[in-house]
Amino acid sequence: MKSRRFKKNDWILLGLNALAIDGADAITIASLCERAAKTKGSFYFHFSTIEEYLIDLTNEWVDAYTTKIIHITNANSERMDFLNQLAARIDLDLEAGIRQLAARNEHVQELARQADETRIKWLAELYNSTGKYNKTDALALANIEIAAFTGFKLIKPDMQPAEARDFYASFLKLTSRV
Repeated sequence: MKSRRFKKNDWILLGLNALAIDGADAITIASLCERAAKTKGSFYFHFSTIEEYLIDLTNEWVDAYTTKIIHITNANSERMDFLNQLAARIDLDLEAGIRQLAARNEHVQELARQADETRIKWLAELYNSTGKYNKTDALALANIEIAAFTGFKLIKPDMQPAEARDFYASFLKLTSRV
């Protein structure tokens, strides 16, 4: 039986899954090939170097967890409520994995930094649009929320999804958004 040919996007999705499960240590060519049950030649058919792969991997994360979230939230009439529902379901393990990878690679670090800046700027605009916060306070609150969001897995690495949702609900309550 012939195995299915692995496409470029299959490698990217495999890497995102590996990051969420095992962190940055899982992102080596050998480890990825083992997970995929594919040869290094299959990997190199799609990526010239591990660096190229890391950039594509990070760009997919930015697209899925920043660009698309902003786009679909902006299309919803109840943007803040909808964003809160989405944020409660984001994979914090993947976020932590990206941060681990960013600590090891300057290109990933730059892309993650840009994603954070985009998230903060957009979230500040959302806060400001509610009329509850001036621009300065909206920006401060957006920075605090993104810092808390990304930091949860660092300070509570074994936190379960339900606990993360409870913390987020508390954050919303304390910031008078509920």
